[in-house]
Amino acid sequence: MNRHPADLLSLLAGLAVLALGLVLLSGGAGDLPMEWVGPAVAIGLGVLILVAARPKRDSDEDAPSPGDER
Repeated sequence: MNRHPADLLSLLAGLAVLALGLVLLSGGAGDLPMEWVGPAVAIGLGVLILVAARPKRDSDEDAPSPGDER
């Protein structure tokens, strides 16, 4: 079985979701107003998901070769 490289972006996203869940389960984060923290974390996770979902491609593979006319 071949090992694959670690996906650090997925690891960070999972840790962020874990931290958010622990904060929400504990009833808050001290003096932080949850009416601002919740939406800010949701927006941040949304941006992180968009970045992670981008297709990974090389620009050389998508460009047609000069003699290739289909």
